[in-house]
Amino acid sequence: MKRSLLILGFLLVLIGCGLGPDMSKDRVPRPPSPTPFVPERPIAEYMSEGRAAYASGNFSEAVNSYKQAFDIEQREHRLEKKDLHELLKNLGLSYSRIGDSKNARLIAAYGLSKEYGYPIYHYVLACTYGDEGIEANALYHLQTMYSLRGKLPAGEKLPDPLSENCFASFSDSETFKKGIATMKHSKGQ
Repeated sequence: MKRSLLILGFLLVLIGCGLGPDMSKDRVPRPPSPTPFVPERPIAEYMSEGRAAYASGNFSEAVNSYKQAFDIEQREHRLEKKDLHELLKNLGLSYSRIGDSKNARLIAAYGLSKEYGYPIYHYVLACTYGDEGIEANALYHLQTMYSLRGKLPAGEKLPDPLSENCFASFSDSETFKKGIATMKHSKGQ
């Protein structure tokens, strides 16, 4: 009896030590390591194409090029501040001008998360509300833009909301016109 218990104990130890059936075949294999992101072309090429399309008023093409540049920038974070401002402003406004307020807001929100004090990101948000005819929200973001105008980098100017297409639905609104006039004459931070 002692001997059979001893053999049974020995067998249990052997099984516990891995001398039993091969269970490794039942395991899920490791996923392959991720492939590193390699853009098709340099970000400067996408920026140049986007800039040309934006300047010519081809906003759909500008979105295509700037979106490629944006995807690269999100992964690599290599653009200088000035170029990042251009990318986000032009991409956001291009989305707005083709009627894609959702993506325009996402771009503006991304910009604001990086630099809340840059007034043009607030302008992009105002344009999205202008496109949708929501005057109160447009005025709110324009007010924020004007209050931050002191933080605008040297050489940049604020756009004039009264001459922009995205606010065309407010062209007859006295509230909008008076609000803009007041904002233009108020002192920014």
